[in-house]
Amino acid sequence: MESSDLESFVEELQNIADGSSLNVSPIARTVALFRVAIEYGAVQMGLPMLSYMMSRLLTITLGVATGEEKTTSYESILEEFDETGELKH
Repeated sequence: MESSDLESFVEELQNIADGSSLNVSPIARTVALFRVAIEYGAVQMGLPMLSYMMSRLLTITLGVATGEEKTTSYESILEEFDETGELKH
């Protein structure tokens, strides 16, 4: 996956959330996107792998929020997974 494809996908999701004419709060939009990600991820990756990835996302997000210098990028999470969704050893 190209980094530009990933960025385009993120932008597309943001545009969908921002462009909705429905009266849905930003918090509710976030919950909806998170719910879709969980449902899609559980089907495509399995719940154990999805839970691991969510843990990694949370760790990186907390590192970014606290200004941790060693924090890697969100894209670095993808490097841990190969084409079949198995962890690299």
